[in-house]
Amino acid sequence: MGIEVKIADEFWTPRIEKICREIIPYQYEVLNDTVPGIEHSHAIENFRIAAGDSDGKYQGMLFQDSDVAKWIEAAAWSLRLYPDREIEKKIDDLIDLMERAQREDGYLDTYYICTGLEKRFTNFSHGHELYCAGHLTEAAVAYALATGKEKMLHLMERYVGYLIEQIGPEEEKMHVFSGHPEIELALYKLYQYTNDIKYYDFMVYLITERGKQPSFLLREKNFGERYKDKWFDLRYHQAHTPVWEQTNAVGHCVRAMYLYSAMADIAKETNNHGMRETLQYLWDDVVTRKMYITGAIGSEAHGECFGTDYDLPNDRAYAETCASIGLIFWARRMLQLEKNSSYADVMELALYNGAISGISEEGKQYFYVNPLELRPEEAEERYDMQHVRVQREAWMGCACCPPNIARLMASLDQYISMWDDKDKKLYINLFIGGEILFDDGKAGLVIQSSYLKDGKVRLRYKGRRRKFSLCIRIPGWADSCTLSVNGKQIEEPGAEKGYVYLEREFQEQDYIDVKFSLRLRKVYANPRVSADAGKAALMRGPVVYCLEEADNGKNLSGISIGELTGVDEFIDNSLPGNAIAVSFDGCREQESMWDGRLYSYTRAPREGVRIKAIPYYLWGNRGTGEMKIWINEYLV
Repeated sequence: MGIEVKIADEFWTPRIEKICREIIPYQYEVLNDTVPGIEHSHAIENFRIAAGDSDGKYQGMLFQDSDVAKWIEAAAWSLRLYPDREIEKKIDDLIDLMERAQREDGYLDTYYICTGLEKRFTNFSHGHELYCAGHLTEAAVAYALATGKEKMLHLMERYVGYLIEQIGPEEEKMHVFSGHPEIELALYKLYQYTNDIKYYDFMVYLITERGKQPSFLLREKNFGERYKDKWFDLRYHQAHTPVWEQTNAVGHCVRAMYLYSAMADIAKETNNHGMRETLQYLWDDVVTRKMYITGAIGSEAHGECFGTDYDLPNDRAYAETCASIGLIFWARRMLQLEKNSSYADVMELALYNGAISGISEEGKQYFYVNPLELRPEEAEERYDMQHVRVQREAWMGCACCPPNIARLMASLDQYISMWDDKDKKLYINLFIGGEILFDDGKAGLVIQSSYLKDGKVRLRYKGRRRKFSLCIRIPGWADSCTLSVNGKQIEEPGAEKGYVYLEREFQEQDYIDVKFSLRLRKVYANPRVSADAGKAALMRGPVVYCLEEADNGKNLSGISIGELTGVDEFIDNSLPGNAIAVSFDGCREQESMWDGRLYSYTRAPREGVRIKAIPYYLWGNRGTGEMKIWINEYLV
């Protein structure tokens, strides 16, 4: 028995509907170079050139195909929610175009088709061939699942079949892997859809080949000549040691997230305890030493890499949107390995903060980099902050993030719950309103959620009697929780690994009420995080809050907070989506004391002020200005 999830949620439904009805069509027009005022993507045009339909020249990043692939995947998931004949026709036309571009041997990569096939398979370090093949394959599987149409799937089976002929353990084949993991995730999905073991075996080969020494990457021209510094060594590719021996997260963050996600797929498929142990070491390293409070990862702009332990600068943070999305992918797979709420906590944190901060509320502007602090004049002038943007952009030359957000949000129903058919357990991981239907469609749960407003969730059973265990996650941020069944409170509900288990024979109109304590709280960083020493951040439930210049004026670094007093939570009509803002008592240094001086032997006097904070995911929607998450703290 399986489950089907339908979202009907006051927070998420408007966002998902906008993505499906407005942003996915808009992103197609951007990829097709028809939006005035935006630099041409050339992504779809490259397929026309490869197919011989255009006599232009290839333009854009050499992995431009992946933008089209992620768009197809996002559009495919959207069709399940909002059928659209025009979008479906656009996908079908793209697939026909891909068919014309595909070579006779099955090869399909427009960069190498357009610029010279003699260059293919010569740059696994940074050439992104297998990365693009992976995204195209994921898109093909998604479209087949959403519509039943398998033409793109068969095109990709031809391509993957060709790759299997060229790469593998046999002596006559290339013993290589992708510098940027992604195809591994796609191969597992292709295996799940087709039940053809050769795709799974190829996936396992690519992962287990990674890290063998001496690495073939060291012999590649592009590895040695293009990047000569230590930040682009084998660790950048997570290729410095075999994957099952890796215990520290290093290198390019998105590459790492996709690799660890694929490793979790293998661990799930084979119940490989050694792989599980490795993944747990890596997980602990990321979330306890290298993750921002927003669920963002990647503190080093050069190489888009993890920094050292506790190296989490706020204004220079890289925190790529795709890295947070990758962390969500990985967290979901860790949950499939073990039902432990700590994985869902991180998945939720990254979703509400690190991921959706990358898209404006209007939906047509995007952040690639998500800093936790901004002073616009510094970001625009400092060389070491050239990666930081003071406003979201309409598009970007490396546009991996916009379609990645779209495909995540269009498939969000896949992250809310999990069904364990063996033990008859239904796990609620995210408290998003809607329905969870069992596969006969005659029974299920209706979820009414005001989770972000007041911490309340009601789960009401409908349909014929059914016995199963309902497993409700207790978020790590909740310092108290009350739970009742049909109006009768359960005293001290026991939790196992963060889940409360309710085993009963459910019948029509049974309901469970859950109430989590939801209040503004201060959060502190480990003192080893030097950037946050003497400071506090603010969270309300899973949502991180920040200060903006629009509410508090300039020089946010002059603001301090003590104990949270005079807290007022209110729906702010000036914010997109009528989000909940908070205000509270604080203080501010009197700037007049300085009288033009840079230093003083006496501390500036403080004056009491009201401080206003808004959800971090909304920052930058009201014009350019300062922003700050970590606030100076004073002790009375």
